[in-house]
Amino acid sequence: MRKNIRKIGFKIAKLRLAKKLSRKKLAYSIGMAKSYLGYIEKGQSNPTIETLYLIAGGLGCEVKDLL
Repeated sequence: MRKNIRKIGFKIAKLRLAKKLSRKKLAYSIGMAKSYLGYIEKGQSNPTIETLYLIAGGLGCEVKDLL
C-alpha cells in the first residue's frame, strides 16, 4: 500500500514539474497547504479522493492520470 502512495506522489510531482508549477503555486491555486502537498508528493501522506480531485483540477488533468 505504501508503495502505491509513493507512486501517486511521484506522478503528482512529475506532472507539476512538467507544467512548470512550483509546489507553492499549485498548493495556493487549490487551497491547500504547501507542506501538505509536499507530504503527498513524498509519499508521506495518504490523500483522500477529494484531495486527488483538487490536485488533478489544479494540474489540468483527470484523477486517473495520478493513479
